[in-house]
Amino acid sequence: MISTTAATSRWTRLRQTPGFAWSALWLVLCLPWLLGIWTIPFDAVQQFFPAVSFTAQQLLQLDLPWWNPYLHGGYPQLADPQMMTLQPTVVLPMLLAPTSLHWFTVVILLHVLVAGMGALKLAATQGLQRLPQLMFALVFLFGGVAAARLQHTPMIVSYCMLPWLWLGLSRLRHTGRWHYALLAGIAGGLCALQLTQVTYLIVLACGLYSVGALVAADRQRVRLFLQLAVVGAVAALISAPQWLSTFAWLAQTNRDGVTLDTALPGAIQWQSLATLLSGNIFSQGRGDSWAFGDITTDYLYVGAVPLAVWLAWGGEVIRRTPTQARVALAVFVFAVLFALGGATPVFPLLFEWLPGLDLFRRPSDALFLAVPAAAWLGASALQVALAQHGLRPHWPSVLVTGLLAVASGWLIVSTGRLPGFAWIALSAVLGTLAVHQLRRHRAPARWVLGLILIDLLVFNVSTSFNARSATRPVLTASRAGAAQSAYQLLSAQRTASGPQRALVFGIGPLTNGAAVHALPLANGYNPLLDARYLRMVGMPGDPLENVQDKPDTPWTGDFNAPLYDLLGVRWVLAPGAFPGSRAHDDQLQYLRRDSVLPRLLNPRQVRWHEEDLPPAAAFNETDFGAALWLPQGAQRGLCPEAASGVLQVLQQHHAASTMTVRVHADAPAWLVVNDVIAPGWRAEINGEATDVLRANGLFRAVCVPAGTHEVTLRFSPLQLWREGLAARLGR
Repeated sequence: MISTTAATSRWTRLRQTPGFAWSALWLVLCLPWLLGIWTIPFDAVQQFFPAVSFTAQQLLQLDLPWWNPYLHGGYPQLADPQMMTLQPTVVLPMLLAPTSLHWFTVVILLHVLVAGMGALKLAATQGLQRLPQLMFALVFLFGGVAAARLQHTPMIVSYCMLPWLWLGLSRLRHTGRWHYALLAGIAGGLCALQLTQVTYLIVLACGLYSVGALVAADRQRVRLFLQLAVVGAVAALISAPQWLSTFAWLAQTNRDGVTLDTALPGAIQWQSLATLLSGNIFSQGRGDSWAFGDITTDYLYVGAVPLAVWLAWGGEVIRRTPTQARVALAVFVFAVLFALGGATPVFPLLFEWLPGLDLFRRPSDALFLAVPAAAWLGASALQVALAQHGLRPHWPSVLVTGLLAVASGWLIVSTGRLPGFAWIALSAVLGTLAVHQLRRHRAPARWVLGLILIDLLVFNVSTSFNARSATRPVLTASRAGAAQSAYQLLSAQRTASGPQRALVFGIGPLTNGAAVHALPLANGYNPLLDARYLRMVGMPGDPLENVQDKPDTPWTGDFNAPLYDLLGVRWVLAPGAFPGSRAHDDQLQYLRRDSVLPRLLNPRQVRWHEEDLPPAAAFNETDFGAALWLPQGAQRGLCPEAASGVLQVLQQHHAASTMTVRVHADAPAWLVVNDVIAPGWRAEINGEATDVLRANGLFRAVCVPAGTHEVTLRFSPLQLWREGLAARLGR
């Protein structure tokens, strides 16, 4: 009886904790995703899930995921700053079900759950009560772009580390305990494993916070400096393999710095400021969108209740905690001005003098800093509201909100989209009800929490920008669709001897999803591409909807180009008809190429090119079974320029990041591997290192001495760092 009473008491206490309430709220908000009704759409499906799935599958096969051979003819996935190859909080859970898109969605949402626990602890250290703690966590994790940009999972994963990083730094500053330095360092390192602009801005903000903490320290400044140095060292140690790999490869890509003109289109439109008032003012979440910008990036709606509470009691927050409140307001205003890009001088000025900012192309990413600031302001105002019933408005915010409401009304009237007024009215009603309950009700917590929950469910959860069908993008699903038809075609033609690559147009789930099922493509979806591959093949990083949209290059004037033979392109696939295509079924059109060359070639003559790439006209006339192109000055070893040896392939074994070939050569002979080369590839012959050369513009070649040998080509991160960083440093 006593034990039963004690258990009941413990259960009662547990239910009263903010953590229990947060878990229940998270469950309600995420239920359609958790049940598999919806999945996180867009880039989450087309880009990030396939990369994580590939990584997990390679690890389960006891192989290494450094090189992904299934996209763009092969590329160093390890060096890709967004693919989470080294992120243990994503990769390790995915080992349980590496090909499950539903499980990937659950894993990302579990990050949100854990981040909310950190937000609660952080809010508690700020002196906030239970209800303000919950508002802080809800706005932090489901407000604004935190909800709208769930598709950008690397950013979300980094962002989910921020509460713990912030908590560690805050407690370190106030207590001086070393374990908080370790917490901040680990959270910072995990955050930095995704080298996105969100990470960049978080690191910058933490750096400024640390400088401010040192300046404000009254005593033990040296100790605090050493502890902050430990934070940086731990974070750098955890994230070093990722940023070393990325910066080693970056010079070979199309994104080794962007111009201001390239970055500015990634800013939010000034009209999008209206989303601060209502999340569906442009019907971008529910209905036929007439948004002026991207429905995911141009989104500021943190909720009607936090906004209304701040407007009503923000003045008292300023009076009670002037420094913190003004810093939070400054962060929010700065983030919005930054996100507006060229509409204000802020972003152009920072772009010119802030090191590293020219690596990113979306000013709108700064809104990830606006959300935590808004969460703190709203929660602090709610804390005040719970303590007193008299209104203390923050009049500057009231004025700005009023002007924004007038501008929003003008946009609605001028475009004739009158339902926008209904959505603003709904948000206004929710906010007004929250203020009324806080002023009149003796126990308003449940009312306020219910209004926040309704607000998020209507505007920020399971909307067009973060929830779509969970079956449509699954290639193995039993449904009629171009993606499913293409999967059936390619999987039936899979061969063990080498890749039969495809070019895919207008089939989003297959664009990178092919990597989940080991189906090699010559294109893919990734804004970061090998610059030489982009120049020669012409396939851009963004998926193309139509075959006719593909840019021609001097090396790929049509689908008969020899470069496609070298790449092993057997199939061109699209949902609609295109010149030369045939119908596979009513969902898919295809063109089959029968001039594909073997994966391994033994040309006997060298042709040299003085420019970075072979001359297109001569290249297109080359018999690649007889000749190979090498850059002028390449070390050809023992192999002569003409009449080199005949090589026989006795045995071959292929894995993602390694390849072993047993050969016999009657004289020094060339072995050309028709897989894309990049810094990091090394070759060994019978265990002895030898040069691997760039052949035919994009591929790998090794000079094999006479006799029987085992040739191994392996992608090595250490080799990548040596080659790439040496080239970047000019040595």
